[in-house]
Amino acid sequence: MDKTGFYKKGDILTKQKGQIDDNLQNKVIRVPLAEALGIKKGVNAVIGSGGKSSLLKSLSLELSQKGSVLLTTSTHILPFSHCENICFSDENVSISDENISILNKNALISNGNVSSLNKNILTLNEKILLPGKDTHSEEALENSNTLLQSKVLSLWDKSQNPILCLGTLETNGKLSPFPLPFSAIEQMADFVLVEADGSKRLPGKAHGRNEPEIPKESQRTVLVFGASALHKPISEVIHRVEIFQNIFTPSLTPDTLLTKELLLQAFRKENLGDCLFVNQLDCLTKKEAEELLLFLQKGLGKMVCGGSLKEGSAHPEVLLL
Repeated sequence: MDKTGFYKKGDILTKQKGQIDDNLQNKVIRVPLAEALGIKKGVNAVIGSGGKSSLLKSLSLELSQKGSVLLTTSTHILPFSHCENICFSDENVSISDENISILNKNALISNGNVSSLNKNILTLNEKILLPGKDTHSEEALENSNTLLQSKVLSLWDKSQNPILCLGTLETNGKLSPFPLPFSAIEQMADFVLVEADGSKRLPGKAHGRNEPEIPKESQRTVLVFGASALHKPISEVIHRVEIFQNIFTPSLTPDTLLTKELLLQAFRKENLGDCLFVNQLDCLTKKEAEELLLFLQKGLGKMVCGGSLKEGSAHPEVLLL
């Protein structure tokens, strides 16, 4: 927090259940983000809007001090620039982005159908790595999964690069889910962080019937919301705004301003996530940020924390209220 009373990027506010007291004096201490969110070894999912990728980056940087970290998705993500990316692909993928490179000698790149310039992304060739793909026996599938696991692990030097992103490279440059079940993926790293939702880069979101896509192996799910959405028309800041409008009776109009009261009602209705991370608190004053977290904590009855992770800080400060 700076001298003006605004929160700067990298500050985190957290309020644990049982610590709520309106008369408590605020105390700023440095607390690991993963600890504040209750992240443990195994599969952890991040859903919602307004900073999922930034949160994943911050968590991966922090957790890499404790063990290997695997970033992946159950929907779609962009490759991460702070770590290596191993991507499943086929010979028809064409890449023009200068931040993407094909390194694996097993990928079919000699025919010119695959091209890239950056050393950050490695693609694996489908036909070579999945010999059992066209068979349906459990044994063939298990052998195929084991082969793909082994190939990835042989390419991943955890001692030099403890963070890795896995996905299937699409023609638009995004990554879709890697062709391994999460039960197999979680065996490959100490921590698996999954982006399990999409929001069209908007700070708020209402979820459709089949959303979010949380792996059944996930033992912790973090819901993210961007505070920059507050006090703005819902049509401008909410992904799937029609669903959000119909949460309420009567339905909201598109020009309705998003208040913390409406936000709480929507969170209660959807009832998603084990904890809530409110991002973009740097757009609020100290008083506004504290009041928002306290209001949401009391209303939801679950752990709430917040901060500003636009720059993906690995060691943000935490304010316990």
